[in-house]
Amino acid sequence: MNFDNFTSALVIIAPTLIVAGGMYLLIKNLLERDYRLKLLESRRLLQKEMLPLKLQAIERMVVFLERLRPESMVFRILQPGMQVRDLQLDLLATIRSEYEHNLSQQVYLTPQSWVAVRQAKDEMIALINVSADSVQTDAKAMELSQKIFQNAGSQVASIDKAIASLRGEVAQILV
Repeated sequence: MNFDNFTSALVIIAPTLIVAGGMYLLIKNLLERDYRLKLLESRRLLQKEMLPLKLQAIERMVVFLERLRPESMVFRILQPGMQVRDLQLDLLATIRSEYEHNLSQQVYLTPQSWVAVRQAKDEMIALINVSADSVQTDAKAMELSQKIFQNAGSQVASIDKAIASLRGEVAQILV
């Protein structure tokens, strides 16, 4: 009698457990699918909002790099009657100021692009300092500007390299 009760209870409980287990798996799969869809949608929204910010950051860094070019920077800062030391300090202050102004843009750039931007800036600072050291301190600023233009080869190449890195980043974003 005991075995009959156990068997009839098992006949009733077993299908119930099977149906409950199947429902659990079905609901679990539906919830996981819904979670994945919501996660994908939130990523799409984030990328949609981030794209303009990334492009704007890249644009700002290209402008910064173009303003770093010796011909651009020297002609923008050089004033009649300036001495070598005055021009050197103004050039360095301009670079540091513009760099600090754009410092937050690194958040939107790849590490490789940011390293290239920083390297271009550092090389331009070195160019200015080396050029200033090779000119008499009491000379006119025009001599320093000429020395900067003479020595500018590799520094301009680092600016071009950084801009190329930023262009590559835009190409990756837009693909």
